[in-house]
Amino acid sequence: MTKAKKIVIGITVPLAVIVILVLIVFCPRVGKSRTEIWAYGDEYDISAVARVEKTKDEDFKILLFTDLQLWAGIGDNKETYRIMDELVEKTQPDLIILPGDNVSGIDTDILTLSLIKKMESYNIPWAPVFGNHDAEGNATLSWQGDKFENAENCLFSHGPTNLYGDGNYFVNVWEGEEVMYSLALMDNGRYYDYGDVEREIYIGYEQIAWFEWNINGVNKAMGKSVPSMVFSHFALPEFATAIKENCVKADDGRYYVPEDLGFGSCAYIPGAAPVNSGFFDKAKTLGTTHIFCGHDHENDASITYEDVVLTYGLKTGPSPAFWNDALQYGGTVITINDNGVSLSNEVICNA
Repeated sequence: MTKAKKIVIGITVPLAVIVILVLIVFCPRVGKSRTEIWAYGDEYDISAVARVEKTKDEDFKILLFTDLQLWAGIGDNKETYRIMDELVEKTQPDLIILPGDNVSGIDTDILTLSLIKKMESYNIPWAPVFGNHDAEGNATLSWQGDKFENAENCLFSHGPTNLYGDGNYFVNVWEGEEVMYSLALMDNGRYYDYGDVEREIYIGYEQIAWFEWNINGVNKAMGKSVPSMVFSHFALPEFATAIKENCVKADDGRYYVPEDLGFGSCAYIPGAAPVNSGFFDKAKTLGTTHIFCGHDHENDASITYEDVVLTYGLKTGPSPAFWNDALQYGGTVITINDNGVSLSNEVICNA
């Protein structure tokens, strides 16, 4: 081989490798095209709704993995996975819910597949929603959702395509022949341009109608009023109102929830959409008892407001460490039994 050919090969091979890597990292992973139109006049089919089973006379535990935000930092991700493992071992949940910001950064395809492998290793039903960081990388929400739907233990459903977002679906908690609780997982996880400011998106009016249709459907199927919980990424405006009206800023700058109203604290007033679409009022009238969110890593408050418990899931893990100001890492546990619902934060370690 001539010297000239060696030079050409020496230049071509590294360039080819770089091009391949660029394509892998930056070429978007796009999900399957689909059309699923929902209408208020559709017939509700309870058998089409994902279900999990509660054993009679035993606690049903839901564990929240909030704002995992896996990214390119291998060390942060490893520690997050360690915390997740310890939480599952400690709490023995029946269902795991991820309230958004599951992954972040550029290589969200690789991170999504890694997360699915980890979640499937628990052999426990799990249900994710999307947050603002999930959409920022090379894997679309549609692609991620396809992978979630194909996972054996994942309850995720893309949901109707004529609703805002991706991943609006319900999971019903059954005990024998009765639905004990109906869990709404709703996508409100991107920012919206309001003209003069970009802020959190509100839960859309079509989402509210769909939510009402589901609640009315399960109530009719059961012949009774079934209580519900809601899980989404951004806090509702009422969460901000609850903190403003009931919490006093302490010397350390945090807003602490009075013991008679809940627990935890907020480093700042919850961020929420400047537009109130009326979802809280609708949910309250339809029997929703709890609404859960994430997004604000530094906030871990749970507060009762107008008979509805509004709760931040405790940040799970340090990812990504360079903009994470959470005080503690762990998970929030929701326990459902004959006495009602109780909440607790399981702290694994301090930040």
